[in-house]
Amino acid sequence: MLKTRLISPLRLIILMALIFLAACQQSPQEFDNKPLDKTQANIAFPNSVLILYTDSSPSFLRAQSASSSKYIMPGVLPERMKETDQAGDNNSFSLATAGLSTQAITYTDISKIYSTFIANLARRYEGINVVMQSVSSYQAGQAQNYLRTFYMGSTYGDPVPPALIADITAGAPVTWINYQVWSLDLASLGLSYNQIVPAYTQELYTTTYNQVDYRGYTFKKYLAPMEMIEVAVTDPAKVTVHATAKNAAGQSIPYALQSGNFWYFADIPFAYMHETDRYLVFADLMGPMLGHQETCAPQAVARMEDLNPSNSSTELKRMIDSLNKLKIPFSATVIPYYYNNNTNVTLRWSDNLLALLQVLRIPKLKSGGSIFQHGLTHQFKELKNRDGETGDDWEFWDANANGPIAGLSVAEASTRIQDGKKILESFGLKPIGWTTPHYAFEPSFGAAFNSIYNRNFERRLYQEGDLVAGQFFPYPVKDAYGSLMVPENGGSIQPEYLIPDVLEAAKANRVLRCPWFGLFFHPYILDPSYTGGNAVSVAQFESMINSIKAMGYTFVDPAKVALAK
Repeated sequence: MLKTRLISPLRLIILMALIFLAACQQSPQEFDNKPLDKTQANIAFPNSVLILYTDSSPSFLRAQSASSSKYIMPGVLPERMKETDQAGDNNSFSLATAGLSTQAITYTDISKIYSTFIANLARRYEGINVVMQSVSSYQAGQAQNYLRTFYMGSTYGDPVPPALIADITAGAPVTWINYQVWSLDLASLGLSYNQIVPAYTQELYTTTYNQVDYRGYTFKKYLAPMEMIEVAVTDPAKVTVHATAKNAAGQSIPYALQSGNFWYFADIPFAYMHETDRYLVFADLMGPMLGHQETCAPQAVARMEDLNPSNSSTELKRMIDSLNKLKIPFSATVIPYYYNNNTNVTLRWSDNLLALLQVLRIPKLKSGGSIFQHGLTHQFKELKNRDGETGDDWEFWDANANGPIAGLSVAEASTRIQDGKKILESFGLKPIGWTTPHYAFEPSFGAAFNSIYNRNFERRLYQEGDLVAGQFFPYPVKDAYGSLMVPENGGSIQPEYLIPDVLEAAKANRVLRCPWFGLFFHPYILDPSYTGGNAVSVAQFESMINSIKAMGYTFVDPAKVALAK
């Protein structure tokens, strides 16, 4: 998809200031084998989870008045919310994951975005329903009526209803994240509160609790201003520590712990997310928190990216032959037609029949192949967004304004998708899923897009108020738009994210209870004439895939990926 696009330092500073800290934010132990008490007679909503977001004042964060050095960035790092990083693009840009159209984002918006991320992860299981409400509206006994309640403590000092504290003390299944844990009756849980450990300067956040040990792997927090809440275990008979945070001096404190039906996470797992982040720890523990103790065989999914009529048949054949030799199923994202608004050149698949023949091979491969539609043109009309050419540009997002494309309605966007689908079908291709160009669209379009394609292979953007933030998934989920999300949690080979980085991400995900690993790759990286920093040989590419297999992953057809039962 896209060529090198890094967010400018100024935009990053502005972005981080906008999110000015509403919430600043060893050996692995075994899981508590006692299953969650899910007695049907005692739970009014046994297939539902309740998520409580903070909603207290002051209500707004304003960039122009942000004077503290404490920041937090919700969601995936901006540089990790893109598909392509190809040499030769002089535009210094990547998708910023917070809207800059106004300079006001509410604390509640931030908490709601985090709550959406929790909800998406909870819907990894078939039949799970999610209810989201403000913590201030909590009623006595609510937490007793749900499979689990999540408290998203992203705002420091947000009042905690006494009824919620009482229900936790009484044994309600509650997961508490970050702040206000000191408000609880911790002694009854075998815990005590010690302190907030701050790290707001580079010197501090490179030496603070920036690593998390879990199931034999050390997950690494992004080095940025951060906090960690230090709680201590006072009654080891009551508490299981599932993950520990450690600092440069080798000291460790509990990161994820469990006391009966109560779980606690000592920071916000959804800030500065990346492929080997402690976010994966929270995501993995969603299973036990919802009463699932099972483990699963590791599975992987692969995606060949940005196939379009400007590709040479030789380039396509080289990668398809390699994947066929590796005997792995994969999907291919296909762009219906090519357009360059700088040269007014249009190419349809009928203009490049040799390349089309290569694409038509994919569904017929013995190992399995499927077609995912990838926009209509992977650019938008005459807009320089940023280059004007198919594969380089966004189609449903204005990269220049970092917001929706002016005048693009949900009806027109849907028509573009439908028209592209018809074009692919006219050439004998039968798309079974969707990948959004550069993963970005006006979030209000989500439901409409889902009505056309329910199966999506990508990372996703979500919006609350003026805040837009991205999430990737370490396993299949049904997301907030109702889409089945095939996990893309491994990224692709890029100049600053090379094969060792891809394999490290596979290694990090491998320790999870039900590991999934999704990655993608562009045909041009195997072209011998390509000299970009992410150029690899066929032998190197095949070695990478075989190394993933050697970790125990089995590649499966993205067309057959389903939710867990």
